[in-house]
Amino acid sequence: MAPALHVIAGPGPGQLATMAHPADEPWSPQELSALARAGVQILVSSAEPGPDTAGIEVVPFPISDGTATRDEANRVVALAVRLAREVRAGRFVVTQAAADNGRSTLLATMTLALLGIRPGEALRRTGPSGTPIAPDWLHDFVATHG
Repeated sequence: MAPALHVIAGPGPGQLATMAHPADEPWSPQELSALARAGVQILVSSAEPGPDTAGIEVVPFPISDGTATRDEANRVVALAVRLAREVRAGRFVVTQAAADNGRSTLLATMTLALLGIRPGEALRRTGPSGTPIAPDWLHDFVATHG
């Protein structure tokens, strides 16, 4: 069965999407092949890929222990900067995380903000998936990095 992608309207030319996948389940060859057939080129994932990634670049996004450190925040910001650059270059990027923690939505929202989408609009475009992100935090992020 093909994984469900939530493709987010963005400024292009590439695409950005989010998806849920259990962090404790490795990616199956069938799932990765389905993503590749959908055009996905970069997958940011907390789940381990198998040896065959179907040509998709899998970027690790380790699960946090729940305590946000400055170093971890800097890594997430650096990843969002990279993803914005990849979307600007025309690549199809997917952020994946466990369905209930909102990390995929957070990363996608930050990426949209870096692509020039206003914070409220970025939150709206990421849709109902994931845990809501505190808008004040997003506005602070945009003020610092936008």
